[in-house]
This record gives sequence, C-alpha cells and structure tokens, in this order.
Amino acid sequence: MDAEKSRTKTQMLIVLNKIKSRWKSLIISLSGVFLWSGVLLACHRGGPMGFADNDPGAFSLDVSSSPTYIAASTIGTAGCKNWDYARQQQLNYIEDQWPFINQDASRGSGEHLIALAQIMGCNKIDQVDFIILMHHHYSSLFRKNETSINFLLKLDKLLSQNQSTSCKV
Repeated sequence: MDAEKSRTKTQMLIVLNKIKSRWKSLIISLSGVFLWSGVLLACHRGGPMGFADNDPGAFSLDVSSSPTYIAASTIGTAGCKNWDYARQQQLNYIEDQWPFINQDASRGSGEHLIALAQIMGCNKIDQVDFIILMHHHYSSLFRKNETSINFLLKLDKLLSQNQSTSCKV
C-alpha cells in the first residue's frame, strides 16, 4: 500500500511539474509579447493610416483615387527613415495621375498640382509658387514619352535650384 501511495505521489508530482512548466512557458511567452508589443507596434503609431514609419513591414495600400487623400496620406509619413516610402508614393501618384497633372500644369492650376505640391513636401504658402514653377517650366518637364522617374528627377532638380520654395527634395 505504501509503495502504491509513493508511486501515485510521484506520478502526481510529475504531472504537477509538467503543469508548472507549461504555466512558466506561457507566462514567459506572454511577457515577451507584452514587452515587445510596444516595439512591434511602434510603426503603427501616428500618420493618417496609423503608420509613422516607412518600413516596408508597415506598408498600407490605399486604393483611393482622390489626389488630396493621397497627398494627405503621404504627408503623414514624411520624414521617416529605413525605406523611401515617401519617394515611392510620389512616383505612384505621378504614374496614376499623369494626364491630370499634365493638364493642370499646362493650365497653371488644379487640384492635382496642389496634391503633387503636398506630396513633394511644399508647405501651404509655397504651394502657389510650386504651381507657378510647374506652369512656367511646363515644356521642359512634360515632354512626350516622359517617364515618371525622369519627370521626378527633373522636378527635384528644379526645386533644388529654386530656393524660394520650402519643398523637400
């Protein structure tokens, strides 16, 4: 009888140790999740879509066709490091809205130019100067069969040469 009690007691201790071990593992895992959640979710703080980092892991795709919304989404992520998300947004916007940007630049006004100015980092005051600059240099910026990257490079050069605007190149 004593041998049976001893065996039962040993089996219960083994079971209790396994349960205790599982609880320790669970507590350690949860502690890790809680401790790292701030770091892991840091890229989801701020910005219009909740993204404050340009890390590709924090990428959010907005399929909106509104030029103002696209600009607002980009402004919320401007100045971030690790990945040139803002530059990619500039290229995407130019590719998607090319005919409208072209038309607005030829007229010297329009919401697509305002959105492009915002995407290019111009403050509200310098948006007018940006639009005038686009209209004034229309023939050199908008050539036949121009690619978006070439256009963007020309625009960067033009903005860097024009010190009167605060647009970030």
